[in-house]
Formats: sequence, C-alpha cells, structure tokens
Amino acid sequence: MLQLQFQGDKHEAYVRITLNQHYRAVKEKRTGIARPSRDGAVTFTEGFNFKLALAHVDVSSLAFHVFQATAGYGRDKLIGKSVLGSYMFARGKALVQWNTAIANPMEQSQQWHVLSE
Repeated sequence: MLQLQFQGDKHEAYVRITLNQHYRAVKEKRTGIARPSRDGAVTFTEGFNFKLALAHVDVSSLAFHVFQATAGYGRDKLIGKSVLGSYMFARGKALVQWNTAIANPMEQSQQWHVLSE
C-alpha cells in the first residue's frame, strides 16, 4: 500500500522497473495502472523476474519509477523513484535488500522504500 502525492484530479499510477548495467538500461517492465481505493491508497500487487548473470551483479541495479498516468498524449508525471543495487548504486535499506535478494535468488524479497524525486 502506498500513499502517493497526485496532482490534478486523475489519481492513477503505474511503476516502470528498469534493469540497468553500467548505468545503461538492459530490460524494462511495467505494472498495470493502479487506481486508489476508498482510503486513497494505491496498491501494486504484481511480481517481476529478471535474469541476472552472477558476473554482472556488481554493475547492475533496479530502478523503480512511479508515474502518474495522464490522459491523452501528454507525458506521464514522475511522482518518485527508488533504486536497488550493488554498493555502486545504492546505500542503506536499498543495498541490504539487494544483497538479500542476490543471496536468496529463489525467494521473494519485499520491503518498503522511500521515493525520492
């Protein structure tokens, strides 16, 4: 569950997840559009898998960009982002979750992260 700061009257969001290696996008996936519940919370319940060679772990990261969906052909508005990755890309809880996920490749790893702008 996520409390997002929307602008305007359209409160729909999605997350774009990008696997990066050496700061270059390798693979990109996206959630469906989520709408807020009665209490205003937006919930994303999708899971994604990325294949990552052990040799690329130290130069890889996952970037999560949360966008507010807009109507028409306008650009969707970036609400915030978070990056998980090796020591080159992340610190604190993001680095801990990355290391936990790499150490346990067949297990789900879930944790809340603060979005930055």
